[in-house]
Amino acid sequence: MRKTIAVLAIACSLALGSQSLPAEAAGSYTYYQVKKGDTLSKIAKQYHTTVASLKSLNGLKTDMIRIGAKLKVPAAAKRPALASAGKKAISLTAADRKLLAQLVQAETGSSEPFAGKVEVALVILNRVHHPEFPNTVRGVIYQKMKSGYAFVPVKTGKLTRIQPTKQDYAAVDKAVALFPGDRRGSLYFYNPKVTKDKWMLSRPVTTRIGHHVFAK
Repeated sequence: MRKTIAVLAIACSLALGSQSLPAEAAGSYTYYQVKKGDTLSKIAKQYHTTVASLKSLNGLKTDMIRIGAKLKVPAAAKRPALASAGKKAISLTAADRKLLAQLVQAETGSSEPFAGKVEVALVILNRVHHPEFPNTVRGVIYQKMKSGYAFVPVKTGKLTRIQPTKQDYAAVDKAVALFPGDRRGSLYFYNPKVTKDKWMLSRPVTTRIGHHVFAK
């Protein structure tokens, strides 16, 4: 009898111990880049978590954080409102504008509507603003991945041979104008008839335009 009680006590202790662990420790997470003025409490509030959970998730011993550091934050939590409402306007160099128009043409051709072209351009601009991606248009478009490059036209070498149309340039300009107020925050796009990647297909859908599904 005593042995049975002891076993039950240990089991209950283990169960309670596992419940006391931060939920983020067993869940998925993403990264947040620390900016000037940030504190752990401020970031915790933005991501609907606690300072203790953030410290546990990142192995921090104190509340001190360094500007530019990347912290793990709960991926399931709501993104901070400033991620969309507080975006700064983007101005493109002539070279970046052409490169982005080339990508828009390469990814949409003449088969996608103008709104789809604008959304593709917004994906690039949103990535530039997002801490998980390079912070320049060229850096985002030529970002290297495990499979090569993030975009097929770059992988195939087709991108540099593309001649963008006036509509592609207009789509880029429209995206730049819309960007500061863009609340969809699309970071990815794919053709559901072609894409088989389970991770990509699991991303939250922001909108569907033409043959493309946009997600974040």
